[in-house]
Amino acid sequence: MKILFAIAPDRFLDQEYTVPKTAFEEKGIECVTASTIQGTCYGMHGEIVESDLSFDDVNPADYDGIVIIGGIGCQDYLWRCEKLIDITNALGTAGKITAGICLAPIVIAEAGLLAGKNTTALDTPASRRILELDKAVFVNEPVVVSGNIITARMPQDAKVFADTILQHLA
Repeated sequence: MKILFAIAPDRFLDQEYTVPKTAFEEKGIECVTASTIQGTCYGMHGEIVESDLSFDDVNPADYDGIVIIGGIGCQDYLWRCEKLIDITNALGTAGKITAGICLAPIVIAEAGLLAGKNTTALDTPASRRILELDKAVFVNEPVVVSGNIITARMPQDAKVFADTILQHLA
């Protein structure tokens, strides 16, 4: 089992990355981290992560799912990242786990995977507007599951988000 983590190169939310990644690795799941760059990425609260590869080097067929991490950097770097949107679409349409937390469900919406589906995200005017434009149904709950798509609201939901993904990977 191999999961792709997608993070912004700067200002991703540390806890949203470290909590699921640790939970998956404890279950023997291989975790690969990608970003807009290959190299050093910086969390909002001091976490420093070396991304294994850039989105340009990702082959979606190599992965059993994707987990997109939120934070301010997600909005700045990932919302309009065509390569990540294409990767997300490929995994989601293949029926693989497609997950996003905080501001990351916007990438899933932009990939065309949330139209008519329940989802949650950090509720900001910008995120709400894009979800509505992409025809997603916003639900203000910690974690929402719609088929193979799992979304979560905020860093405090990282543990239940990770546990929910693990249940669906089993």
